[in-house]
Amino acid sequence: MKKTAVLLYDSFCNFEISVAMEVLVLGGKEVVVFGATKEPIRSEDGLLVIPQKELSELDIEEYDSLLLPGAMDIREAIENPRVIDFIKQFDNKIIGAISIAPIMLVRAGILLGKAFMAGVNKEEIMGEGFSEEELSQMIGWDDNLKNPVQMGFVVTDNVVTSVSYNFVRFGLKFGAMLGIDLPPETFGI
Repeated sequence: MKKTAVLLYDSFCNFEISVAMEVLVLGGKEVVVFGATKEPIRSEDGLLVIPQKELSELDIEEYDSLLLPGAMDIREAIENPRVIDFIKQFDNKIIGAISIAPIMLVRAGILLGKAFMAGVNKEEIMGEGFSEEELSQMIGWDDNLKNPVQMGFVVTDNVVTSVSYNFVRFGLKFGAMLGIDLPPETFGI
């Protein structure tokens, strides 16, 4: 069975991927945590995680999926060409990205012109080098509050995206896309 890569970066949001991680474990899926380096990475809630591998150690043939958490501040990760190149290698594989992480998929060219959800508003990132065209299909934070996406996530091709408060549904869908179908009751929904 191929593995799932989990890419972590400073101030990552642990709870947003907690259900997805549990689904993977319950499904017997091997998970490998990557970081830009093997130095400990601090989550937004203070948890320190030591990556198993750094970006350069990726052998893409061993992986069928990528999981990306949101973060309090994703600028350092999104401006790191090594991070974006790492993500690009997962194009056409199953990807789960929650909160602000889908913006990295836009930067990597994976979600260009495609529908996705993100836990940020377009106006907040337009000044960060993104064009209206790149974000034209984005369902932002305020958009989703006004008109909630019924399922709690958006699936476009092989990518599932969501916002933080839908982390349970997001995690279950990511697992289902990998053939791990758990009943929603497992996580109280």
